[in-house]
Amino acid sequence: MPTRRKHTKKTRKPRGNRKPVKQKQLTPGEWFEKLVGVQARLRAPNGCPWDREQTHQSLRTYLIEEAYEVLEALESGNDDKFVEEMATCSCRLFFIRRSPAKKAVSRWPR
Repeated sequence: MPTRRKHTKKTRKPRGNRKPVKQKQLTPGEWFEKLVGVQARLRAPNGCPWDREQTHQSLRTYLIEEAYEVLEALESGNDDKFVEEMATCSCRLFFIRRSPAKKAVSRWPR
């Protein structure tokens, strides 16, 4: 009976004498600017059709869902999960706020 050969991962030799590139730590303001840039690309004429179609009302369901996930994480006592869900909810709020808005809500800068 033939024996099966075990598949082993071949290790690659590094090319040249490259060192890993250390990335700069971004400030909160720089992260915010990146977030603004992502949304601008998504809503641009050649961006994502789904994102361009969204309104405050159409995004309502997603915000409610995120809020429940925050509450579940809070009740679980898992701080890491809570922080993750708060970040997701914050991003959702940001995207809702910067969606095509009614004038009454346009107090934040665009």
